[in-house]
Amino acid sequence: MSIQEEMITALSYFGLEKTDAMVYLGLLQMGSVTVGTMSAKLDIDRGKAYRSLNKLRNLGLITTTFSNPTICKAIEPKEGLTTIMQRREDEIVTMQKLSHKIVDQLQQITRPETTTEISSFSIIQGRANIYARIGKLIQESTKTIYIVTTVEDILRMYHTAIPEKIKMCKHNKGDVRVLTWTNSENLLPLVNRLNASETRIGKLPSKSRMIVEDGSQLIMSGSIKESMDLNDDNDSIMYTNSSEMINNMYSLCTHLWKKAKPIELLM
Repeated sequence: MSIQEEMITALSYFGLEKTDAMVYLGLLQMGSVTVGTMSAKLDIDRGKAYRSLNKLRNLGLITTTFSNPTICKAIEPKEGLTTIMQRREDEIVTMQKLSHKIVDQLQQITRPETTTEISSFSIIQGRANIYARIGKLIQESTKTIYIVTTVEDILRMYHTAIPEKIKMCKHNKGDVRVLTWTNSENLLPLVNRLNASETRIGKLPSKSRMIVEDGSQLIMSGSIKESMDLNDDNDSIMYTNSSEMINNMYSLCTHLWKKAKPIELLM
């Protein structure tokens, strides 16, 4: 992945689609230019360019003039990204203030159901949603959790809230065990950054993802793409509380864990 591709991926976390990121990066390099010059140099359709410029202006990443032709200019990166983060923080504060009232109102119209022992299954789409669900499972657990996945998936997790969730789980006396596989010694310190209770390196049965909490919950997915895009909507998982599946996968993870080597012995 080139440096520009990495920057485009990173900017996607701030709400920029690929064309938006290309326009912003282009303006940072070109300085103040007309829309026509910018779209020509970046080889972007003028209609798409205007749509991206409107979005970037609303986000606080660029300024445009009222002159004819219109002149556009990128805002300094630190200032622009800080503005986006502050807006997100304000949104979270607003949601927190409204949540209690809305929960009470929704609870009043919710039809009560009797508790059953029937196992449930659900499909969750999109990496952002997947990592949020994984984080929730880890944060609320006081048991042993296995995270068995590819090294690429672990490197992506480091850029989410999952390391903080692992810290919370350990504080609550939970045990988070990370198992992955890599031939590269250079990647071992990066894998270890998750700060799990223990991390081991061993052969995996497939390039899939499996997170299982002892006797409680199971998250599984098929083969995972190796891209670092945290916003990949094609990624999906199955979530279940089926005791049979949980016990089977937990036994498999325990078996793989015993055959693997502690990461400290390989670093």
